[in-house]
Amino acid sequence: MKILWDLDGTILDTWPTLVEAFTILAEKDLPYEEVLPHLKYGTAYEFYGVDKSLVTKFREIERTLSNERKPLFPYVKDVLSNADVNVLVTHRNRRSTEELLEHWNLGANFEEVICPADDGYSLKPDIHAYKYLHDRYGLDLAVGDQSTDLIPAKKIGLQTCSFREQNEYADQIIQCYSEFTYK
Repeated sequence: MKILWDLDGTILDTWPTLVEAFTILAEKDLPYEEVLPHLKYGTAYEFYGVDKSLVTKFREIERTLSNERKPLFPYVKDVLSNADVNVLVTHRNRRSTEELLEHWNLGANFEEVICPADDGYSLKPDIHAYKYLHDRYGLDLAVGDQSTDLIPAKKIGLQTCSFREQNEYADQIIQCYSEFTYK
């Protein structure tokens, strides 16, 4: 199986550190449960009145938080190891992505990694990075935790797997990678 992956919230449990970084950036005492959906759906900056031009600062704050606090989801390494091809599209910048992949010894699992802002692509759900990877590797499946991960996959004809989230664009939904099926 040839799989296109998202990183945050799909391979690594980074949402807690992403929420923490946003709370630091906003300079407000914000409850995790309130901030999380706004971050996931791209409404946090507007909702909390934070200037969108600070997104680079947000990413830098999050990058400085310990990588140990951004753990792998259980069994994801098994899926990565058993796939024929793995590629990655993440909204993280190249530096942060490479640091995380190195920290968790994941780099060798990926044929190619695209960080749209660094690699000349538009952010997801734009299809161009997905189309490039599909044309190059003949992908079968995209795995992600948000609609922005799955919409471009559906548009280019890939099967989709939503991780830990109900999603109208998902062909299958799993809560744990021990449930992953190689079809």
